[in-house]
Amino acid sequence: MNPAPQASRPAPPAVAPVEHDGVRYQQDLDSYRHGGDQPGGYLVAIDSKTGERMWMLKVYELNSHPAPGLEHPGLYFKTLRLAPGGGALEIENEGGGRYLVDLASRTATKVPAPRKAKRLPPIQIPQ
Repeated sequence: MNPAPQASRPAPPAVAPVEHDGVRYQQDLDSYRHGGDQPGGYLVAIDSKTGERMWMLKVYELNSHPAPGLEHPGLYFKTLRLAPGGGALEIENEGGGRYLVDLASRTATKVPAPRKAKRLPPIQIPQ
């Protein structure tokens, strides 16, 4: 008996939506139905009262898959939170990419990775 087929990747992380000023912001797992062209990387704004989609934004571009005929497995949000001040959202994806989405202009900017501190040699204490 053959084992049941397995998914090629785990399900996207469960990321809670963010409610702010009457709008619910969430990862758009249904973007293909609304003009999206890649698996993951989309943010959608939904009117909290009516449930209507207001706008969708591609936060980051996925690199094309190197093998012809194979689809990209997707790269999804790992975290989504309101930035201090409330004018932007902070997003981190599964690959560690960090982005800031300005809610007024509906634009996404990649945030550089924090610099790692140089490791200093251990202090030698004379005995």
